[in-house]
Amino acid sequence: MFTPEFSTTDATEHTLIANHYVETEDALNLSVAFVRARILFGRQHVPLPTRFVAHYDVRGQRVVDDLEGRLDKALGDVAEVRVKRS
Repeated sequence: MFTPEFSTTDATEHTLIANHYVETEDALNLSVAFVRARILFGRQHVPLPTRFVAHYDVRGQRVVDDLEGRLDKALGDVAEVRVKRS
């Protein structure tokens, strides 16, 4: 079963929230792997065409300056990435 945090009423967009610790390289890599796997699994269970949006909530964390770019590079082929810093 796949349950995103939010979906549009027509099920063409699904939002996933990642409140993960991403201050270290290992933690960021694990988070990206998890979110990617969740999206790839979810694609199998939602009608097409569809779009995924991954929201990273990193408030209170000391993250790398180019976090948005790194997440977009890692997940941009499967989702739009948005980062909430404050």
